[in-house]
Amino acid sequence: MSPSLRTARLRLDAFTTDDTAELHELFTDPATHTIGSGPFVALEQTQRWIADRRAAQHDHGLCWYALRCAETGLLIGNCGMLKGRTGFQEPEIGYQIRASHRGHGYAVEAAEAVLQQCRAAGIRRVWATVRPHNSASRRILTRLGMHLDRTASDDRGDLLFYVIETTSARPVSS
Repeated sequence: MSPSLRTARLRLDAFTTDDTAELHELFTDPATHTIGSGPFVALEQTQRWIADRRAAQHDHGLCWYALRCAETGLLIGNCGMLKGRTGFQEPEIGYQIRASHRGHGYAVEAAEAVLQQCRAAGIRRVWATVRPHNSASRRILTRLGMHLDRTASDDRGDLLFYVIETTSARPVSS
């Protein structure tokens, strides 16, 4: 996957250690970082998060991007691919948008650019997992052309598995 992408409104660049402080600001915001065990409390958590994504890019070609407003350069979120529950051959897409910038289509715009990279790289299927209560994320996945494949449970409750066959997927229209 390319380390840099551009869309109509966004710059997507692979994370570097230089992004740590800005990303940590997003990860410590309880309104923005609502996944996993919640907001990060230590800068080392953000450093590890970036290191893990850089390792996946180096080892498997999967990229996780800093999403910046093309006009202002503000870091408004992140989006990318990582090893999914089915391994690196069928990775999982994820995204997170700064709370103050939600509702403007940035997640769909970024995720569609990432899915186009998957198609170009020959990745045939992409997964996403989401909690049933996260209706906004479920709408995003549907707009991307993903469909609910199955439901499972983990230690935090139900988890919905969405999937898309990238070879047959069409770009999202506005």
